[in-house]
Amino acid sequence: MSINIYVIEFDEDDPKKCTGKRMIKFGYARKSYRPFGIVLNPLSQIPVSAEDRETVKRWGITVIDSSWNKSNEEFFMKFNNKFSRRLPFLLAGNPINYAKPFKLSSIEAVAAALYIVEEVELAYEIMNKVKWGHTFLELNRDLLELYKGKGKEEILNIEAEVMKGPQQ
Repeated sequence: MSINIYVIEFDEDDPKKCTGKRMIKFGYARKSYRPFGIVLNPLSQIPVSAEDRETVKRWGITVIDSSWNKSNEEFFMKFNNKFSRRLPFLLAGNPINYAKPFKLSSIEAVAAALYIVEEVELAYEIMNKVKWGHTFLELNRDLLELYKGKGKEEILNIEAEVMKGPQQ
């Protein structure tokens, strides 16, 4: 594997359903106590973009593996730094938050970030480790293709258009 993926675990979810643990179990990620590379943080103002590709290749991606129900703004602010990145508008494909915008599991977040920085093959490989992985990729295929390889300004513009919805 050419990209280092780190998981900061908080053990707040059912271990059998925890996708961060699953990435570690299958050798795609390592457990960490501090962030490396870009940090996937829903409070960041900056979306993951092609501009992060070199940072991801050199330093990796860190995902904060915590429960959406137990994590609040104060919690995520602890991980807000110049390498914090959020994902643009995407829908969850996991059974717990299916089709909810922005409520991605750890494995979905990592796969989406990889896809956006043009590590598509690895994104698919990782998502094959969960039985609903194809659902996430199918549900978001068009959006991921729109975001893939784009700079942050382009991604923000695409996201704004998507969130505006169809014009009447």
